[in-house]
Amino acid sequence: MSRSVNKIILVGNVGRDPDIHETQSGTKVAHLSLATNRRMSGADEEAERTDWHRITFWNRLAQFAEDHIRVGARLYIEGRIEYDSYERDGVTIPTAEVHAREVVLLTPREAVVQAA
Repeated sequence: MSRSVNKIILVGNVGRDPDIHETQSGTKVAHLSLATNRRMSGADEEAERTDWHRITFWNRLAQFAEDHIRVGARLYIEGRIEYDSYERDGVTIPTAEVHAREVVLLTPREAVVQAA
């Protein structure tokens, strides 16, 4: 069997405080939105576009998110991307979610606490 890789690295800013809950089996999970920006060059001018990513943290990383991550924090996230879909009003809506394996808080903790 050949080896494959599913790895994503994001550096961006948190758009909202983490949403924390536990699964029925007691596993802690946290979700948040992360914004990354990219420059797009058009015909006459350069524009900036913001892409939003749904990030999921499990277990100890979920606890870290609950304790230390707040809206506006700058994060380095490494993980894998998972695709799924759901149906609403008869329409299938695709989703993409990043399951974090590593997170680094790039904003000093004091600055995040003061901003909250």
